[in-house]
Amino acid sequence: MRVQLARLATVAAMLATMSACSHATRARDNEGGQTTTRVHVENQNYLDANVYVIGNGGTRQRLGTVTGNTNQDFVIPEYIIGPANTVRFLIEPIGSNAAPISNSLSIQPGQTVTLTIPPTV
Repeated sequence: MRVQLARLATVAAMLATMSACSHATRARDNEGGQTTTRVHVENQNYLDANVYVIGNGGTRQRLGTVTGNTNQDFVIPEYIIGPANTVRFLIEPIGSNAAPISNSLSIQPGQTVTLTIPPTV
């Protein structure tokens, strides 16, 4: 029970941070002039973590790994954003059984979303 409460608090903190830090910045690729949608991950935990994005259809796409106590930017593939523009993020800390997942978050093409992994996951 205590572990579930701690996980719930962690996911709630992660969601609050994600929602508060979503902002529109139009980043354009040099080649095709396409806008890129990014997630900026701030890992405050000492564990490295694999970061996944989940689209509306439930498709899970690995974005990459962010090492402990560092920041990393990832590009969200265009096909994940799609016409509905809602995604969820899944974090899998390496060396932990925890795998917090966010609620749906509305993202427009070209936006950058900040995702914070708290010190205790």
